[in-house]
Amino acid sequence: MKPNLVFALDFQDKEKIDYWINITESSFDWYKVGMEAFYSMGDYALQTLFTKNKHIFLDLKLNDIPNTVYRATKAILIHYPVDMINMHLISGKESVKAFKDAVIEVSNMRRKTIYSIGVTILTSLSEDDMSIIGINNIAETVSNLSTMAFECGLDGVVCSTKEAPNIKQHLGSSFLTVTPGIRFDSQDAADQRRTGTLVEAAKWSDFAVIGRALTQSEDPNLTLEHMKEMLEGLS
Repeated sequence: MKPNLVFALDFQDKEKIDYWINITESSFDWYKVGMEAFYSMGDYALQTLFTKNKHIFLDLKLNDIPNTVYRATKAILIHYPVDMINMHLISGKESVKAFKDAVIEVSNMRRKTIYSIGVTILTSLSEDDMSIIGINNIAETVSNLSTMAFECGLDGVVCSTKEAPNIKQHLGSSFLTVTPGIRFDSQDAADQRRTGTLVEAAKWSDFAVIGRALTQSEDPNLTLEHMKEMLEGLS
């Protein structure tokens, strides 16, 4: 299967936001607006994408008690026309249920689909990082958190490409996998630990998030062409 490509719009000023939307809009229908862009230029970034009819993944990774998650989720979705939103599954089952309730209410109100996504374990974290809080098996933890998300009615999870196959096999093909940290070939993974290639994402990901693999390349236009060629070769 070919994943939906999501460009990570992680910038803090209008010039960079405009530049990267202009250079990528013919290649991407989905854009991720994370904390960096949202806290600095949220209204501008989201409105610009909305006027260009782009799908928006608002990546704020909500994490709090159930009532706060419910109210925050509902407030965000009423105010911003996004298509996907996420929260940390480590918040617990009751917060996940509250999150889903808020998404359903606003989806019905707006009469549109809004994907509810749970964050499992950040792809920047390794086994050594997680051992500090008593987690010694990331794959098992991701699987358990994904099962909880599925049982609470979420549409999918954020995970690495390494964990996506197991999630698909155990929870079904319709349960969405959103995979960040996508690289081209053997690119430097920077501060990401559990990364994946576009080829791996094409097998198991529904949404493949691409950011620094493109923005830190020497020639972004050439990299975009390379990306298109890779996807054509996989189709």
